[in-house]
Amino acid sequence: MKVLLTTDGSESAEQAIRWFSSLPIAHSPSYEVLTVASYQVYGMVPARVHEEFVRLEKVHVSESFQRVAKILQEVGLNAVHVPCFGQPADEITNYAKESKSDLIVVGAHGTSLVEYMLIGSTSETVARHAPCSVLVARNTPSSSLREGEPLNIAVASDCSDVDRQMAAQVKALGISKKAHLQLICVIERPYLLDPALEYDAQVTRETTMALDRLSTELAEGTNQIEKHVFEKLHIASCILDFIQRHPTDIVVVGDKGRSAIGRFFLGSVSRVLLHHAPCSVLLVRKRLE
Repeated sequence: MKVLLTTDGSESAEQAIRWFSSLPIAHSPSYEVLTVASYQVYGMVPARVHEEFVRLEKVHVSESFQRVAKILQEVGLNAVHVPCFGQPADEITNYAKESKSDLIVVGAHGTSLVEYMLIGSTSETVARHAPCSVLVARNTPSSSLREGEPLNIAVASDCSDVDRQMAAQVKALGISKKAHLQLICVIERPYLLDPALEYDAQVTRETTMALDRLSTELAEGTNQIEKHVFEKLHIASCILDFIQRHPTDIVVVGDKGRSAIGRFFLGSVSRVLLHHAPCSVLLVRKRLE
């Protein structure tokens, strides 16, 4: 699997890379680390001011990469610098397409209870436009690694073909091995249905069978799999409530965009989880060739 790491030199980005590099997954021996510099100065400025700005940008980019390289080196991984120039989100998505990356890792800005609910504009734009899967890494107390303990992974299933893509991504990363997997599927109840009435027994049976199939695909390397089927009015709210009540390191969700145009519009569930999940979010989509 080809993974592209990104950094803007911020503490949040470096914490995200440190968190990712420490995950008990199938790591590559070397990772490309993309940095983006912008040499454009708006307005009329003297040439010497512009030259100094360019110099400082070059220093900033170089230092950012060196810090990330050191983080990776600490866990025995190598870093290859990919310097780009322009708008960060555009450069990240364009390079991911050119290099045929399978996964982009971006940091989610914000560390306070309020701030971590609002992902950075670059992170959101990359998640919307990326030609491949995106891991928005949020290193919070609820998702910190615990020595000797398995990862807690929540997989938000919609019982469609997307489930196979999520299973393939999880297995390719190796995050299912020895992990505690929570498979979640929410049946959306009609608003006008009496809460005392059963919605549709056939739908419930089919949903349970779909989760059984997903469980079988993910069972390699772990026997810690729990399945949960809920009937709720709001799918995203139900998933959020679940991962807030259960220790969760990563929530995995599929992107519903299927066409070249559809990729640029995140599904409502994906969008809500990216903004409000108190943990990292792995947005799975089929790589755009």
